[in-house]
Amino acid sequence: MNDTSITSQVNSSSTAAVPHKAGHERIIALDALRVIAAFIVLVQHFRLVFELRWPEWLTKGLLDSKAAVMLFFVLSGYVLALSIGNKAPSFTAYVKFGVRRICRLYPVYWAALLLAFLVLWAVQQKGAGQVRGLPAWFLDGTGLQLKQWFLQTTLVAPGMKSDFALPTVWTLMTEAKVSLVFPLLAWVILRSRAALAWGITVALVLSSHWLDTHVVGTAAFLGMFSLGTALCRVPASFWIRINAAAWWGLMLLGLGLYAAISWRYVMPSIWLGYYLCGLGSLILIAGTLHWHRMHSTLTRLQQWLRVDLSYGIYILHYPVLVALKTLAGTQMVSNPALPFLMAVTVTVGLALLLHHILEKPAIELGRRLTRNHASRAG
Repeated sequence: MNDTSITSQVNSSSTAAVPHKAGHERIIALDALRVIAAFIVLVQHFRLVFELRWPEWLTKGLLDSKAAVMLFFVLSGYVLALSIGNKAPSFTAYVKFGVRRICRLYPVYWAALLLAFLVLWAVQQKGAGQVRGLPAWFLDGTGLQLKQWFLQTTLVAPGMKSDFALPTVWTLMTEAKVSLVFPLLAWVILRSRAALAWGITVALVLSSHWLDTHVVGTAAFLGMFSLGTALCRVPASFWIRINAAAWWGLMLLGLGLYAAISWRYVMPSIWLGYYLCGLGSLILIAGTLHWHRMHSTLTRLQQWLRVDLSYGIYILHYPVLVALKTLAGTQMVSNPALPFLMAVTVTVGLALLLHHILEKPAIELGRRLTRNHASRAG
């Protein structure tokens, strides 16, 4: 879930692609794609927290919440690479990237973590058995468990449990840890010859199972971010040559690959399902950027929404759901329409509030802190 402040790319036929700034319209098309993915996660977590029995087709395929997360990762690789692409590798550039990432990820996350603490502590006092669907590990323990809460604030500290308070935090942990090495990875992919860039990407994708087994699970997701970064290498002329019929075919292929993640547990490796979904996500992102029909539709949707609330919706919805589940009476739980509308309303309201008082100011602070002296003088 990332700041899409730079959104177009150029390429040369033999050397590295170096992205540059473009118009604002493409930014909001990508924002709309993220909002849709975040809303899918909210819906599926609502089903789990309220212990609803839905038909399987409403939980699989395009509505699989894990697929939405893979889309986030690939999209992060794309937009982060665009923010790095034309900067020469240096320690200063690495530090600036880290400052922007901290300002982007942490302020809203800390607010969500505080909300989760208040809600889960209240649930613990009343009896943790009220939350049987998608429970937090905190509810299985006793007392405040302050050490683990402190580890939760870091996203990267050893010993931090991904299922302690927020089920969605594992994705932020992955983004934070990948951010430690992403600048180097992006510089290599963007500034190398095309064959080497794609070779590195393919190697990371194919070695995901090995990386998960022999290194650490986070490393296995490097291929997702690399896919998004490698998308910057595709020449603009390539997309121009694709006609409407071919785009429809590409989108059907992309949706099919994206939905394949739901069958990851019956595949030879779950990573095969993850990366088929990653390839599908890549196609969907390309369509959002370069196919006029899809681009204009998502742009209109985001213009109606006005602001990008995807990060807030994604990270805030769980404590809201748990609070509503705890407060809801038996009749409300048996008729989930009302608590669902309440969950969406409260989550969107909180996301909008934090967007204005935390998220937007923090992003702007990151930009000011990393702006070069020439820009400041101008």
